[in-house]
Amino acid sequence: MADSQFEEIADHYDALMSGVPYKLWVKYIEGLLKRYDFKPETVLDVACGTGNVSELLASMGYDVVGIDIAADMIKVAKAKNSKVEYHTQDVAELDLDGRKFDLAISLFDSLNYITDLAQLAEGIRRVGEHMVDGGMFIFDVNTEYALAHHFFDQANISPDRYPKYIWNSEYDYSTRICRINMTFEVLENNEKRQFKEVHVQRGHSITELTMMLIDAGFELLDTFHAYKFRRPNRRSDRIFYVARKVKK
Repeated sequence: MADSQFEEIADHYDALMSGVPYKLWVKYIEGLLKRYDFKPETVLDVACGTGNVSELLASMGYDVVGIDIAADMIKVAKAKNSKVEYHTQDVAELDLDGRKFDLAISLFDSLNYITDLAQLAEGIRRVGEHMVDGGMFIFDVNTEYALAHHFFDQANISPDRYPKYIWNSEYDYSTRICRINMTFEVLENNEKRQFKEVHVQRGHSITELTMMLIDAGFELLDTFHAYKFRRPNRRSDRIFYVARKVKK
């Protein structure tokens, strides 16, 4: 992963994401679970960020543990003083003392941020080690199509909405690496402050992810065009994966 990701923006992340319909994301996850008649009780939220989805799941009665590599994001999550248990951990080094979960999730293209394939494979394997037999792993990724077609290029320059930001992306077709140059302006103690972060994602293919899941002891049940229950196509910008831990 690249440096300078989810550091300075952490304290302003919830404001940045205020327009994200978290409840609809959770409703979609529950729709996928219902589709496979799966009723989990324990949930591992991989790359949980500031815990917005973790908090929603906990409020619905799930027993949730959230992990994220970004210590600044976990600090914000812990400050919410909820029932969720948070840990600063790299998924490729995931170790929760032998605990196992019914369901693991990883949302908001978090796995795209793992650009090294060996680390990604190890992360998926570690998730598998923390799941009960028959447990489910649901995650989403940005597609190569989305990264190559600059779906990350966004801006908020509204005079009365903070944080302001301008994002410009650069995509390398040979490596499938997308660098997103982010400039932010935030308001702190009634004073404006600017800073930059460089985020890096890789466009993982369905074939690559399928093989990693199989190697980690999962079976891939299906892939879906985001927020739908139909197969992705070549123009899909986000794909959800639904996998199940193979019973030994």
